[in-house]
Amino acid sequence: MKNIILLVFTVLILGCNSKKKKEEPISNSHEKNDLSDSPLFNTEIVEPTKLFDNIYFVGYGGVGAFIVNTTQGIILIDAMWTNDDAKNVIIPGIEKLGLNPKDIKYLLVTHEHADHYGGANYIEKTYKSKILMSEVAWNSIHDPNALVLVDPFGNKSSDLPLPQSYQKVVDKEIISLGETNIKVLLTPGHTKGAISLVINTTDNNIDHDVSIWGGTGLPNTLEENKKYLKSLNYFESFAIKNGVDAQISNHPFVNNLLDDMKLLRLRKSTEKNPLILTTEEFKRNIDTALRKSVIEKINSYQ
Repeated sequence: MKNIILLVFTVLILGCNSKKKKEEPISNSHEKNDLSDSPLFNTEIVEPTKLFDNIYFVGYGGVGAFIVNTTQGIILIDAMWTNDDAKNVIIPGIEKLGLNPKDIKYLLVTHEHADHYGGANYIEKTYKSKILMSEVAWNSIHDPNALVLVDPFGNKSSDLPLPQSYQKVVDKEIISLGETNIKVLLTPGHTKGAISLVINTTDNNIDHDVSIWGGTGLPNTLEENKKYLKSLNYFESFAIKNGVDAQISNHPFVNNLLDDMKLLRLRKSTEKNPLILTTEEFKRNIDTALRKSVIEKINSYQ
């Protein structure tokens, strides 16, 4: 019988946890029958929000999707928990922003946790969008022996209808559509198939580069945490070399995105975008929110 794992949080870091190995029991500290207080399980719909000139957020307070609008169509990043989320949250959000969901050319899935790929089947089937993800992530979601995750609505990931085809993305690949380029980094750690992204955009017609780290929650073994740290170092180095000056998360309670979106919805054109960072602020976010926690966890095994 497959194990069923509830997506919950470590104390040290915000973000969804990695799947545990099949043979590992669920520790008492991670067992919780009522997850209504967990940030990840916040299913209050957030007002669709413009983050940059062509990047938008739609979704819940716990997890959402990014819309990257280009002159040749839309790149959707992640698909939330289920087909119902895609149909009833993502698509109405896109329409409320004045965009057309029929323009979704690509769905780029950041990793193989159900809160990121759950609605992919609906997007593929309804809009004939190409599904993009790492080969490891694709194989994982189609593995009949994969561990089962349970969402806020009681659905098991093993019961989700899955996308039928995909296009593999590889390290340092550039996904181009219109004037937009999304650089892909393979960053295993949070999951084995996780990817991180760097997106060129503008804010009030001024160029910026936005990063998305491929999953903040820490894995559960020493070896996986070492890989996480190696990937984090790689991501930070690449991001700084490529002039990244903003960082966003598909879990909007991370890095204060929920609060920043409130400011953005009231923002005047002359006011600074709260998401824009200096290089030092970006490095500080990496060091305090991510690197410190993974180093502490690595040290805990010794």
